[in-house]
Formats: sequence, structure tokens, C-alpha cells
Amino acid sequence: KNTLLFFVLISLFSCKEDESTTTYIVPFSEQAPIDDAALREFLSTNYYNEEEFSNATSIPDFKFDIKFSEEPTVTGYDSNSDGVVDGSDVDDTTVFNRQSLLDLVETKIISIDDVEHNLYVLRVVNGEGADQPKFCDSTFLEYKGMNLNKEIFDNKLNPTWLDLAGTVRGFSESVSEFNTALGGPLDNGDGTFTYDKYGVGAVFMPSALGYYASPPSAIGLYSPLIFTLKVLRAVVGTDHDNDGVPSYLEDLNGDHFLSNDDTDLDRLANYTDANDDNDPVLTVDEDIDGDGDPTNDDTDGDGIPNYLDSDS
Repeated sequence: KNTLLFFVLISLFSCKEDESTTTYIVPFSEQAPIDDAALREFLSTNYYNEEEFSNATSIPDFKFDIKFSEEPTVTGYDSNSDGVVDGSDVDDTTVFNRQSLLDLVETKIISIDDVEHNLYVLRVVNGEGADQPKFCDSTFLEYKGMNLNKEIFDNKLNPTWLDLAGTVRGFSESVSEFNTALGGPLDNGDGTFTYDKYGVGAVFMPSALGYYASPPSAIGLYSPLIFTLKVLRAVVGTDHDNDGVPSYLEDLNGDHFLSNDDTDLDRLANYTDANDDNDPVLTVDEDIDGDGDPTNDDTDGDGIPNYLDSDS
């Protein structure tokens, strides 16, 4: 199944379809509180299988899959993974009181067009690897996407490489909150590989950080979304145009939206432009001191690095 995580550009204005028809797009300022109320309702009435994560070492072949439920209290846990909690399990009597998701999530505020949107991140396992992907890095991960009715619209059971710069905003802003695996890949000898101590979590995003008014057919208009995540590997400092400047540093205004950074106004965003200032010298060749980093070379001392300075 092809990924649905492509990036969607949203216009806040009416879009003219023909001479007599226009499509009204709800402003962010109106939709944001509606989405946030729906997300908080879900988070306050749903729980995840934290009893299994707490006892992961006692559950053979535990897959670290997050499962959502409206059950706040469970008895025991399915340690032998047969789908039934009974006397065959390590513990079939202990009562476990789950915490609501609302009490466990972290809130990350993302501003778009001066409207603040709450992104809720459930950090189950932070990940013990040294790497933490940036918002635009290439990342190897598993994920599952669903709506607030828990209907799955996208599911990557096998790990896949994703360019976070090309995913919806809420996804990239969430994956970048986790560290990668400490160990792996370990070859299991059957065509599969195992990773150890990787980042595991979930994100609950308003529609403005997802597909908003331009969703794929499997997703409704203005739909808040949920993604569960397993973050395995990352290429930290991904350089999309191979110009020597990591793409995250080409986000000059710091808004995590690479497409609106275009120094030479040639309609090529800096992160895809091999010559950011449109002078006779390519960005990669403006590394005057030869340290592999064009960002610290400023020949004329004007405070603007050569690769962004057309008269350097």
C-alpha cells in the first residue's frame, strides 16, 4: 500500500474551480478549537496498553505495538500472546489501572499563519540510540495512521524509509521527538531484521497539521489524525540538494517549512537549489576553507555566508 504521507499545501482563501463555483475553506482560526476539542475528548476517554509495556520483559516476542482502548482497568496481561488473559499467563490476576492518554501526552505548539495548533505526543519509549532525526531528515520507521474512530487508513507493518520533508507537518514534528534504535539491524536469518531499544510513541494531530481541506479519499475533510510510530534509523543532517548544507539549516526563518526559504527568488527553495544565491559559484564550491561546511565562510565579512551572498 502506498504511503499517504505526502505533504499538502493549504490555502486559506476560496479556490475558484470554474466561472460560477468556489470552494470555501474553513480558516485555521475557526477549525483549530474544533479539532482540539475532539482530540482532547479522545485523549481523555482512551488509554493504551501500558500494562504490557510495563511488563515487556515477561512477554515473549512482545512487538511494542501501541493499542488504544476505552478500558481504564485491565486484569493481568497476555504474556504468552495467545489473545486471552488466563491462567496460562505469567500474571492473570493483577488489576492494572491505566492512565488516560490526556495525562500522558506532551503538548507541542505549532503556529501556522499566526494560529496556534496543539500537537499531542505520547512518548512511550524515547529510544536509546545516539541519533534523533531533524524535521526534514530521511528516517527508517514503522507507522500506522488512523482517524479518531480508530479506523486505519495507512499501515506500514514493515519498516520503510521516509523523507520527513515530504510528509504532513504533524508527522515530521513528531518523529523528530524520538531517538533511533540503540542496536540493529540484527539479521534473524529469515529475511527479517531486529532493532533494539528504538523510539516508540504516538501522535495526535489536528487537521491543520495533517491534510486539512485536501485529504486523500480515505480521509475526511478536516480530520484530526493519529499515528503510532517506531523510529528505527535516521540520516541526521540529510542534504536534499547535496550542496554541503544540511537541509535543516536551509530553513532560514526557522518555521520548519522548507518551501518558503528561497534566497535568490528563483522559485527553487534553498534545500533543493544547488546555487542558493544565484551567483556564478555553486553553493558546494563556496566552502572556501575546505572544511565541508559552506555556512561558516564569509569572505567579505558582512555577516552573510558566501553561499547566501551574491556579492561575496
